[in-house]
Amino acid sequence: MKDLFLITTYAPDNLRRDMLRNFVNSINKDLFDIMVVSHSSIPEDIIDNINYFIYDADNSLLTDVEYKYQMYFNTEHFKVLSTENRPFNHTLAALKLVTLGLSTARTEGYEKVHCIEYDTDLKSDKEFIENSQLLDDYSLVYYQTDYVPDLISFPVSFNVNKINNQWFEFDKDYLKKWVENDPFKTIENYERLLISKENFYSKFYTNLKDNGVIINLYFSGGEDVWITPIVNNDNKLFIFSWNKSNTLKVKDIELYNIKIIVNNKSYHGWDLRLNAWGLRDLGEFNDIDTLTVIRNNIKIVDYDFNKINRDKYKSLNYIEYL
Repeated sequence: MKDLFLITTYAPDNLRRDMLRNFVNSINKDLFDIMVVSHSSIPEDIIDNINYFIYDADNSLLTDVEYKYQMYFNTEHFKVLSTENRPFNHTLAALKLVTLGLSTARTEGYEKVHCIEYDTDLKSDKEFIENSQLLDDYSLVYYQTDYVPDLISFPVSFNVNKINNQWFEFDKDYLKKWVENDPFKTIENYERLLISKENFYSKFYTNLKDNGVIINLYFSGGEDVWITPIVNNDNKLFIFSWNKSNTLKVKDIELYNIKIIVNNKSYHGWDLRLNAWGLRDLGEFNDIDTLTVIRNNIKIVDYDFNKINRDKYKSLNYIEYL
């Protein structure tokens, strides 16, 4: 039986659909079957060029404060930690696609499955032919990095007859609790937990590019917006703002025009140039019920602190003086 490419996908626009289409077209159909598992619909011409398509409407994005990634900013005088730079955590959504695909692959009788994301440019199948050979002796092949996080979430090559059953299970309540308790709250950290139970073979991530596998063509994380409400030890609410130079494919914004509306009446406004940061005192946290953040005339977020656990918020979004 052929090996299977399991392609996880969220392609709601033409740009991302074209990436998926190009990836599918580049796969050698004489050597590999193809399964696409997606949280979005995909065009019929792509479906006609693959073996399996699974659509899952449950795109579980975690938006409560306890589930979101915590990021930090340091100076010599203070440190800021915040969960409010990105609107959601997509770890559960990503894991759901993987478990659906692996479970179906096992049911359909596949032994070797190469799980990879849709935004991939495949110039050669050499890497996955080699991984297939390694799976005769190992349960899993993954890629280590020399940066944080220390592994790439995908691609991962699996021998589905050898891997732990946890790879096939999606327990939403368990995973939400895991995300809440994990300090980094990332899919990489969860994978590391499962990989540690495997008879694995690790490769260095540069093998991918060297062998014609270009991954992460689309940066789905979006911009990290550093206009975040934080609380100090005196229970004062501040807005920490940082016009951060972006990496990857997000364009820099030369000037932030920031407007903050407190309790639907008091107003704070200032400008912030690229690479500058600022700290504004908004008053006693317990006296602030609602907060609206606007940047360059676009509303970023509304807060209603009466609907948020204030103690939980303070424990994750704070300034610490050094």
